[in-house]
Amino acid sequence: MRKKIFIVEDDVDLSDEIQLILKGEGYHTAAYPGKNSIKGVILQMPDLVLVDNKLKDGLGSELCSALKKHPLTSHVPVILISGCENLAGAALECGADAYLNKPFEMDRLLETVDRHLNHLV
Repeated sequence: MRKKIFIVEDDVDLSDEIQLILKGEGYHTAAYPGKNSIKGVILQMPDLVLVDNKLKDGLGSELCSALKKHPLTSHVPVILISGCENLAGAALECGADAYLNKPFEMDRLLETVDRHLNHLV
């Protein structure tokens, strides 16, 4: 069974590129542009969530915190991505399982995703 990855990214080009790479590796993806995606995450029940911290409608770290506090999604790994300063601190504060500073190499994204989906943390 293919693993599902939920992508919350408001940069359409980057979202499309990430989806293309992940689909090429055999993952199923769903993408949403805003932080108010918790209902979508619960309905989709992905195996991993990739979320940008700076979204047009708020902070991805807020979505991450909500996911980590919700009983149905607290176990789902969340990878926070952003070009903002102190991403490590934001990731720690919201309970993210990992973070990637933009710009990042797609190979690094795949390594991080694979590590968390295969529990090789």
